[in-house]
Amino acid sequence: MKKSTKEFFSSVFVTITVAFVVSIGMHVFVYPSSFAPSGVDGLAAMLQSLTGVNAGVFIFLINLPLLTAAWFVLKRRYVIYTVFYTVFVSLFILLWARMGLYRYHAEGEQLLAAVFGGIAQGATGVMLRMGASSGGVDIVGSIIQKRMPHCDVERIISLVSAGIVAVSFFVYGNLGSVLLSVVEIFVCERVTSKILRSSRSAVKFELITDNAECLKRDILEELQHGATIIEAKGLYSAENKQVIFCVVNYRQIPNFFKIVARYENVFVYYTSAYGIHGNYDFKKAEKAKTA
Repeated sequence: MKKSTKEFFSSVFVTITVAFVVSIGMHVFVYPSSFAPSGVDGLAAMLQSLTGVNAGVFIFLINLPLLTAAWFVLKRRYVIYTVFYTVFVSLFILLWARMGLYRYHAEGEQLLAAVFGGIAQGATGVMLRMGASSGGVDIVGSIIQKRMPHCDVERIISLVSAGIVAVSFFVYGNLGSVLLSVVEIFVCERVTSKILRSSRSAVKFELITDNAECLKRDILEELQHGATIIEAKGLYSAENKQVIFCVVNYRQIPNFFKIVARYENVFVYYTSAYGIHGNYDFKKAEKAKTA
């Protein structure tokens, strides 16, 4: 129970922090530069420009029916944290306007506003990693995916975002605003993608050989890494082969190639691997083997 409570308050704190960062990006960079970011934030920005009513109000009002629908369809955890995010990002945006917080008004340098606005909004990737979202089209996408798993949800979200950007041309009346929106969305997606990737990255080697025993010894003793061997057969020669899978860090790439160079008839290639979990404890494995 204590662990669950601690996890809940930790997640709420992270959610509020993300809302704080996004609201700063919207207030300081996006709104004074007159362009629409992606999703509900873009709709709110345009409505603020047309009516003069603070965008925080529209973010809350647009998300309210979506969150209500999500409550009956999606997981409660997803909805609860998304509610926290929506409420706090709306309150923060209202607060910054009331405080008269600084806004970036550099004429001719609006590209910087789009870049930094995208970086700030990209922080919502933390919400996705928590199993929640920043609301808006993400909720729509999640509901569609729940009801129709075969649908390409990412394409639907992209089409909705593209539609919002297209509408912004008629709101702001110039192509420059549309281009700034495209830049902001691109940066936002790159930052989100970076956040969603595990902080641990490595290289996955795959070797095809008929001398797996020698390679096995070198990999275990020199690199102190585990590996997986799969029996295989050559398509052309029909000879028995072994395929070795081994995940190492980037600094060990040269050492791995030195090992491979010692043996003939070894075909090897490697690719980047993300989301690495678990460890091979060489010393612990040795103790278990000798016990």
